[in-house]
Amino acid sequence: MNSNILNLIPHLIPIEKETNSNVSKSQQDTWVTFKGFIDIFNESYYINLEASMLEEDNKIEYIKIDCDPALNNLIINIKVILEQRLAKCESIKDFIHELKNLIECNLKKSHDEQSSQQNIEFLNSIDFYKRVVSEIDRIGWRNLVKVNETFTELVFEYEENSRVHEITIILTETFPKIEPMFRTELPTKFSFDWNQNSTLLEVYSQFMADVDSFSTFWDEMKMLDENCWILEPLKPTKTDCHRRIKLNAYVSIQIKIDPRNPRELPEIIFLGSEASTETFRDKFESKFNEWNSNISILYNLGELLEIKLPNKCEQEEEEIGIECGICYSFLLNNQGPSLYCETQSCNKPFHEQCLHEWLKNSTNCKIYFGFMFGSCPYCSESIKCKIMADQ
Repeated sequence: MNSNILNLIPHLIPIEKETNSNVSKSQQDTWVTFKGFIDIFNESYYINLEASMLEEDNKIEYIKIDCDPALNNLIINIKVILEQRLAKCESIKDFIHELKNLIECNLKKSHDEQSSQQNIEFLNSIDFYKRVVSEIDRIGWRNLVKVNETFTELVFEYEENSRVHEITIILTETFPKIEPMFRTELPTKFSFDWNQNSTLLEVYSQFMADVDSFSTFWDEMKMLDENCWILEPLKPTKTDCHRRIKLNAYVSIQIKIDPRNPRELPEIIFLGSEASTETFRDKFESKFNEWNSNISILYNLGELLEIKLPNKCEQEEEEIGIECGICYSFLLNNQGPSLYCETQSCNKPFHEQCLHEWLKNSTNCKIYFGFMFGSCPYCSESIKCKIMADQ
């Protein structure tokens, strides 16, 4: 028996144990142990078999398997079938043969299923690439400026009035079932009502239409940027709908424009001390009904404020006079000074955070109704700011 097993599994060593002699020969059993390695598809696994054999007919009465975790994981998948086969095995050789055969068949089945799934995924990927290439063909390869290796991120461009605009389309492998994601530099969020029958050409066409609808808006912003002293943002993008414009050394205005109706009266906030902004505010309030939506924002502002808006290129550097009187910088956390000393002869601008810290650490600071009161660091006159949450 052992030689037959060694022919089948040459890396197993048989070890016979003592026979129980207290029973009749027909009831005597022998414990046999096999230790070593079993080869399955060129992989070796450690195994320890302990079997109780009936002496008379050499049949298996009981068997115990100890093995390494990898082999144990393989056996778990066939445990029920293995127990059924054990009842029919007439020898250890038969059992080892069944064990090896069942594991190999199960592994082959798993491999076939995995290969089938990979084939399905491969065929799906072919369909994906065919669909994407077809979509690009319809939009035009000349409009595609960037694509990643997997064709899941596409960047198309569109030129409007000498301005180049881009839309980034991010696809998933389930495209077109799942809606793509879009990135643009439009002043409003780009959205598209996607369904499984939608095409990227339809997305691109809507993008072009949206860009064209904002053409007047960008023209207006360009006119302001080229003819005014823009304090914020320092580097405007196509998405920015606001501008902070300097009127003089002590006053600026912040305007917010509706990109859908760019020539309508914008939201306007005057920034500066009460005394320095009073004249401009009075002029605006008395004439804002004269705002003409048929002419430019630049011209309207000049007419209502009765001023030629200053251009930075036309001013001397020493005339700037807009930086914070405490930190001596214009921008702090991307914000310009928004508080001013109300004393007309001073009018020093401050960042809210800077003035808050100054007053907080001054010896004469007093707090009333959510405000901090103290002295201006320049003219020593009274100045106040709102209490800020801890930074």
